[in-house]
Amino acid sequence: MPVQVFAHHMQLTEATRRRVTEKAEHIRRIFDGVLTVHVTLDAEKERRLVEVVAKVSHGAPVVARVTTQDLGEAVELAFDKVEAQLRKHKDRLRDHRSRERGGSLPAGAP
Repeated sequence: MPVQVFAHHMQLTEATRRRVTEKAEHIRRIFDGVLTVHVTLDAEKERRLVEVVAKVSHGAPVVARVTTQDLGEAVELAFDKVEAQLRKHKDRLRDHRSRERGGSLPAGAP
């Protein structure tokens, strides 16, 4: 899965690039339908902006934007948002497929 990391108005350190790539690989384990991940890091005065766009095979791209004062915190929060959205998307796909087959799964069933 291609992971693109871009930095605006700041220098991208190797440690930050590695951390972003690790987080992107982690979301691939949550949902196999992730095709690409595009991460933009931006610095504006005291604020750090992180935008993560994950293109998925079924549906619209998953987008999360977070602005904080700490870049590391912004990266963590943005990927947490993406993970939550992907889990929800995966559940919707699973529920939709079960209804197509004519059966319905109990609320807690996988």
